[in-house]
Amino acid sequence: MGHAECWSELMFDLQCLTKGNAKRQFRNFIKYSFGGLCAYCRNNRATTIDHIKPRCKGGSNLRSNLVPACVDCNHSKGSEINWLEWYQRQEFYSKVAQECIEEWITNSRYDIEDYEERIDNRTEVCLTASTI
Repeated sequence: MGHAECWSELMFDLQCLTKGNAKRQFRNFIKYSFGGLCAYCRNNRATTIDHIKPRCKGGSNLRSNLVPACVDCNHSKGSEINWLEWYQRQEFYSKVAQECIEEWITNSRYDIEDYEERIDNRTEVCLTASTI
């Protein structure tokens, strides 16, 4: 299947998932994609989602434009158009973290199916009679 680029892709062939639940699952996938930590500082819990290219500058809500971020980093970056210039000015800058973010942007990280295996907590309905 590949990566879900938009929350609406999670609704495909899943009649039991509401629009709100699909959005929630999509946002949680992004928040926990970097181990639940901020993609930038890697020190704080990711409680927000940052648009790499800000929406006010034409950025999208696609997965490749969204990274998990803590409130401090999200507010500090604000609506800067060039995330890399902002990131390289930060005292917590890390080349490894930069590479991880770049992999995320280019969709060359995690597969959505791997993620679904870890969080698949939906109830399965069995139509056969129980032997108990």
